[in-house]
Amino acid sequence: MFPLSGTNFPTSIDELKTAIRGGLSEVLTLSNPDNTVRIDGGAWPALNRLTIDLNNATIRITQPPPKPKPRDDRQPGITVANIEVLGHPIRYARSSADFSLSASGVALDFAHDQTGRALLLLRDAASGHLEMKIDKSDLQAALLDAATAAAKPHGISIQDLQLNLTSDGPRSLAGELRVKAKKMMMSGVVLLRGRVDISDALVATLSNLACSGEGMIGGMAAAMVNTKLKSFEGKTIPLAAMSLGDTALRDLTITAGQTIAVTANFGRN
Repeated sequence: MFPLSGTNFPTSIDELKTAIRGGLSEVLTLSNPDNTVRIDGGAWPALNRLTIDLNNATIRITQPPPKPKPRDDRQPGITVANIEVLGHPIRYARSSADFSLSASGVALDFAHDQTGRALLLLRDAASGHLEMKIDKSDLQAALLDAATAAAKPHGISIQDLQLNLTSDGPRSLAGELRVKAKKMMMSGVVLLRGRVDISDALVATLSNLACSGEGMIGGMAAAMVNTKLKSFEGKTIPLAAMSLGDTALRDLTITAGQTIAVTANFGRN
């Protein structure tokens, strides 16, 4: 699913390119805006190839936008023989991740979300494949930035952060996060543990969350964290802004090592 700019549905190739680019520009700083959306071959509304180039784009929002919810006023949009979405990489603060999606025999509908904004919604695909990868060092950097921002208002400085992830099944990860913090002359360690399971819709569910502390600061911090962890138990987090609409994923796997990778297939074949 792609949010489009404006409320009107595009009626030509040029309007489609402008609408997709405008929707993406609301959440990303595009490295090459004029070349972000490329359409080669075909004639409206049956296109041959659609390429969305997000290479070196930067996320410029602090929180992901809510997932658009299409209304019931869907209508046939476009068909595309081949679609490719590339993000090698997509950057956020000091971290980056790779994303790629390819599909053939694609049908997309036009729809509106609850606010009246236009959407491009995937209805069907003959075959498709997606892959997301992030290096462990990049994920640690992102977590360190988040922990530093959260601790600063309390006069706490984060000195070190170490992340350990292990595969806990084809769609699950078990994680342990060790954070060393200091306040004035006192220091301590906070240890967070948990599990994440990823569904066919690329939604992560958090579970088995626990926190313990070492030292005075660590113990105090762990007590505060544990009071908040309950609200995150069972919390769901969408991992991709682009939904696959009516098309379900299959063969989804997640692996952890120096690189954390999620791969999946979708479509009729």
